[in-house]
Amino acid sequence: MGDEMKRDSWFVRAAAAVGDLGNPFYREERRRDVWNEASAVGFQLMLWLGLAAAGAMIWIGGPPALPYVLVVIGVVGVPSLVSSIYAARLGVRATEGARMSWWRMAPVLVLLLVMAAGLLVRGSSDGVSASTLWGVVAGGVAVVGLMSWTEIRARRRESTADDVAA
Repeated sequence: MGDEMKRDSWFVRAAAAVGDLGNPFYREERRRDVWNEASAVGFQLMLWLGLAAAGAMIWIGGPPALPYVLVVIGVVGVPSLVSSIYAARLGVRATEGARMSWWRMAPVLVLLLVMAAGLLVRGSSDGVSASTLWGVVAGGVAVVGLMSWTEIRARRRESTADDVAA
């Protein structure tokens, strides 16, 4: 499937309209590159601040803050998901050829752990039960397993495509 066919999907057309990608600003390559870099910096900052805010909200506010925490997670998570889907629809995987550096991922992992601990400890008025902890562990293992399986499948597909092209 060519890039033009992928650009004709309703999702990609809607994303292009939301992002105003037809704007003349994007025609000049240097502007586009600088804007992409600036957007990446802003996007990462938004992710960090969103996770920090969600973690602080649940630790400070307890159970009454839970709906607001979920909104913040959604506000941060949905754009991340849409960005990844948009890139994937145009044939670019976010993990393609990438090596995550620990110094960059460490703050995100710490914020996720602080938020997750807050959800477990302060997210319910009953405290943390053993069944809740096992549910969290099982859910985490399932998510990591699904992500790993998806990544392995994508790499195999690319490897097969490269072998056919060679």
